[in-house]
This record gives sequence, structure tokens and C-alpha cells, in this order.
Amino acid sequence: MCFKIKGGDEMKNLKTGITLIVLGNVLYVSKDFFDSVVSSAFGDFTQGFLLGLGVGLNVIGIILVFIYLAREGKKDKPQ
Repeated sequence: MCFKIKGGDEMKNLKTGITLIVLGNVLYVSKDFFDSVVSSAFGDFTQGFLLGLGVGLNVIGIILVFIYLAREGKKDKPQ
């Protein structure tokens, strides 16, 4: 995936990153809900899928927030 980041898209990266982090945490918590409701092979698959998706979204969100912070740090630095 190629990210083309322009001047106006920096705040969009921050909002997207925070949204992905929140969504990842919601998916991670929903894994515990499925643990108590369903105890079968499909339930185990669903738990693993939600766990993997939640962790992946958290990682992508954290990377986007760090990209935003790094670019803001460069912008504020006097030359």
C-alpha cells in the first residue's frame, strides 16, 4: 500500500490512526464476549480472527499516529 501524504492529509492520518486504535480495542474486547457465549470450533476461529484483526488494527493505528507526530515535529522545528 502506498501512502501519498500531502499537507492537508496530516490531520486525516491522526484521526484515522485514533479510529483504528479504538476499533482494534473494541474487536479485542468482543473476543472475550465470544469466549463466554460460544464454545465450539467456530467460536475458537472467531476468537482468533477477532484477536488478530484487533491487534493488526492497533498496530496500523499506532504507526499512523507516529507518522503524524513525526511530521508535526519536523514542521515545528526551526531551520
